[in-house]
Amino acid sequence: MTLENYLAEAGALAGLAGILAGFSLSAVVQLLSAGEKTRLETAEVVIFSAASVMFLYTLIVAVLSFSAAAELNRIPNELDNLNVGGFLILCGAIYVFLTGIGVAGWIRSKIAGVLTTFFALLSMCMVSYALVSVLSLFT
Repeated sequence: MTLENYLAEAGALAGLAGILAGFSLSAVVQLLSAGEKTRLETAEVVIFSAASVMFLYTLIVAVLSFSAAAELNRIPNELDNLNVGGFLILCGAIYVFLTGIGVAGWIRSKIAGVLTTFFALLSMCMVSYALVSVLSLFT
């Protein structure tokens, strides 16, 4: 891998993690300011907070790796374990985030809950297929 490709990959992961962290944090703020305090809304705050923290960790790892590579003008192989861990946490955070979306509909109604759960499960299947398809290229 060239340095340019490494920087592009780290930048893309940082961008994705940052955007999804923002969505997760905005969901937490909306739920906290809604005024109602049901168990389901409390669970949603916990789910979206967990996703936010996971996305923020990945963002920090990607930005630091990007910065190290740019400063050293080489790919820092010493950070491989950190980068792999950050990527795996990003993958987990996507599933936690989709779980929060699936649970969110239940706050409104049973029909909305069924639909959001269905769409979240469908999205999880599509994300899993995409991840397996891409990661299988490297084995």
